[in-house]
Amino acid sequence: MARTGLAAALGMLIFLVLSAAESQATPIKPDVQKLLRQSQQTQKPFIPARAGWNEPSNASTVVRNPVLESVAGDHMRQEFRETLTAVATPDPWIVLALATLILLMRKLRSIEAQRTRVPQVAVLAEPAEPPTRVAA
Repeated sequence: MARTGLAAALGMLIFLVLSAAESQATPIKPDVQKLLRQSQQTQKPFIPARAGWNEPSNASTVVRNPVLESVAGDHMRQEFRETLTAVATPDPWIVLALATLILLMRKLRSIEAQRTRVPQVAVLAEPAEPPTRVAA
């Protein structure tokens, strides 16, 4: 625990020292003539890549598998919904086990805190009696 705190403090100290240091950068000296030449050049238009792209006119000619179309009808959609519902619904026993585990861990933490807590003893001092004078 002490090593972790020491490492965190050392890391923070190094970060602060490095962030306070003056940075050294190479100054930029712009060449006005070069900037003017670059601005006068015509920019090339951006042409997107067309690799593997069929034009929209060919979209209607997509080849479909008729056997797969006959099988993947409403029956498959309903089965898919049922599978998703079964997967998304948590098991009540697992939920109960997790809730019990959380409650037991909290109880264990409170029991350990009570064990490590030092009992504070209150010391009550009796009021001091005023000194009695002895008659001489």
